[in-house]
Amino acid sequence: MKLQRLTKRVALLATTFLAIGTMAIQNVAAQNAYWVMLTDKTGSTFDPTTYFDTKALERYAQCGANPADISNFPVSENYVDGVAQIATDTIGQSRWLNAVAVTATKAQAEAIAALPYVSHLLPIADAPAVLATYNNSEANEETGNNPKLTDQLVRMQGQNFRDHNIDGRGVRIAVFDGGFPRVNTHAAFRHLRDEGRIIKTWNFCNRCENVYGWNSHGTMTLSCIAGREGERDLGLATGAEFLLARTEVELEPAKEEVWWMQAMEWADRNGAQVISSSLGYGKERYFTRDMDGTSLVARAANMAARKGILVCNSAGNEATDRQWTTIITPSDADSVLCVGGIEHDLNHYRHISFSSFGPSADGRQKPNVVAFGHARTANTTGDESYHYVDGTSFSCPLVAGFAACAIQAMPGKSAMQMMDEIQRSADLYPYCDYAFGYGVPQASYFTSTAKPTEPTFRFVEVGTDSVMMAVYKPVSNTTVFYRYIKPDGTLSHYGSCEIEHSAEDQGLIFAKASVFNRTLEVHLDGYTAQYRLPAEEQQRYINSSFWYEPDSPKGVTSTMQLARNGASANKTSKWGGQSKYRYDIYLQYGMMPNTMSDELTVTFADAGRVGFRLLTALSKTYCLGFGLEYGHSEYALTTDHAAPFEWLVVPTPTSRRLKLNEWSLELFQRVRLAPGGQLSGRGIHWDLGLYGSLTTDNYVIKWQPDGLPYASEERTYKDLSSLGQHRINYGLTTRFGYSILAVYARYRLNTLIQKPTSPDVALPRLEVGLQLNF
Repeated sequence: MKLQRLTKRVALLATTFLAIGTMAIQNVAAQNAYWVMLTDKTGSTFDPTTYFDTKALERYAQCGANPADISNFPVSENYVDGVAQIATDTIGQSRWLNAVAVTATKAQAEAIAALPYVSHLLPIADAPAVLATYNNSEANEETGNNPKLTDQLVRMQGQNFRDHNIDGRGVRIAVFDGGFPRVNTHAAFRHLRDEGRIIKTWNFCNRCENVYGWNSHGTMTLSCIAGREGERDLGLATGAEFLLARTEVELEPAKEEVWWMQAMEWADRNGAQVISSSLGYGKERYFTRDMDGTSLVARAANMAARKGILVCNSAGNEATDRQWTTIITPSDADSVLCVGGIEHDLNHYRHISFSSFGPSADGRQKPNVVAFGHARTANTTGDESYHYVDGTSFSCPLVAGFAACAIQAMPGKSAMQMMDEIQRSADLYPYCDYAFGYGVPQASYFTSTAKPTEPTFRFVEVGTDSVMMAVYKPVSNTTVFYRYIKPDGTLSHYGSCEIEHSAEDQGLIFAKASVFNRTLEVHLDGYTAQYRLPAEEQQRYINSSFWYEPDSPKGVTSTMQLARNGASANKTSKWGGQSKYRYDIYLQYGMMPNTMSDELTVTFADAGRVGFRLLTALSKTYCLGFGLEYGHSEYALTTDHAAPFEWLVVPTPTSRRLKLNEWSLELFQRVRLAPGGQLSGRGIHWDLGLYGSLTTDNYVIKWQPDGLPYASEERTYKDLSSLGQHRINYGLTTRFGYSILAVYARYRLNTLIQKPTSPDVALPRLEVGLQLNF
């Protein structure tokens, strides 16, 4: 009876815990962040001559934009005050959006939406920005042997800029990041400090000027723009001026996009001509279908371009995530120079493994250009320390420094004109694909030292069913790039391969059937040409219905892949770890504590389970789901203390085991407490749920036959209904895990076996173990 009362108390406690957990989850979900979009700017006044830095006014005049545009007028203070009186907290405001960012409960949000000067509310996602860095201190030494430039600059022909005294002088660059520790003391930036070229700083997270602390990511990205190691340059824009903005902090994920947008307006006000942002917002906040240039930060980046600012942004490090099929925002904006990464190799073209692939979700060409995703930077462990790091976080500032030099070399261009010139300078142009964009920007384009393009190959018919890309002159670069262009301008497939040597009369053979209703474009050593089927051959394939998807060229090893275009990006976004619908396939192994009662003693118990769960994401942090599971558990009973089974008359047993097979249905909720888990998207997560199960049983007894000391016999009883065994059981489940691993607990609320003469047989109720997700 005591055991029965204890069980009821535990069941009541577990049920209360479930209810409290549910209410806590609902309460957390209720406190959301919103952009409150306002209808107008009534009562606001604005004088651009006193608001803007003179360099900003010069930029506006140069690009033909109006500094007195309504987007630059301040947000109405009366409107801001009215919203603040209702909201829980005010995060910030944006002139360009005519909006104020707040945190509010659902009831507060409804009250704010009802205000006459509020247009609508937009939710702000609450996961941290991408600040991914891969330390690579064991990397190979530099191979370019340039005493003044690191390989990361040699690859962009940085010496051409130096030979023409181009170092970004007079160009103002804003850098957005999570902090800039030691920039005020490190030797890599002494020239910036000595010449007073760090013009302004602002810490949006702490609302102060000090940015020289926190995340070292910003120190490393600034190194790639303007750093020096002794006499060698780490970045090309060593003569530029700088604005440093801290916009990221992991503890305030919902506010980071607000601060990024405020930093954009701050950079505009203080005369930035280039913005370098090695930040982005992707799978932790959005679905792949959202990467179509419509996020608020993408819209702000497009507005900056219209105001004459060239925005450079990293493509992201999501290539190894099979469920994320595109870049991150704001690099998806059409006016942003999206920068991908390549391996640190001066002689070969290889995509670096983590760099995100394009296109944007709506099928636009991304990335635009690429640079080394492996870089030499200042190390914040000391003021004279340097190291190698990996990430598209460093491709972006390398190109931002290049852009500052390009602006110095070719002044008077608008942001979009300069973006186009940088694309044209790239070494694959006019070829482009979703891995390399237009290639690596080249300084010779801006110093008038670029060599004229000469044909390196021609297309030759091979029989009636193939076409050969035939090399007819020696080439210095033996990498062949090819792509298949659909009628709408997007790519169906693309790839690259190496030809064995640079001799003439080599070639790659492509099947004509793979070019049906497509254009084949090939690039080799600076020359690009296209092949289309003649009209009569197009008709031949239409009539015969003999055509197929493109394949790799014959006789070579190729990196060809299916282009993940906008349609497929939208399709993929529905399922997977980062998507609206998610699933877990899992294995569990758990153990149960030993129990003892007047009726029964359990000396050991364990369970193995396999199952499938389906979840639907109500937000990026909260899911509801159900699961189906098969489990097998075994209870080892003492041979002399198993009263419920005494009626099973056999010789003296050597072991007794109760084996249960169980089919379970679970309903649960999942809260993702922190992002993470590159392949799964689960991050740090907590599940809480209820289950019901249908159980079948086997009772197995072993004993030693008389006169046979080394033998054993076994008998199995498959129906224990006479013992009062419950076929249907129910209980609580909970899990706490990260990515593919989790610790789980399962508590059965009902009695498993109940005899009429004894209300409770003490089989363990609690099961605790480990779970592996696939």
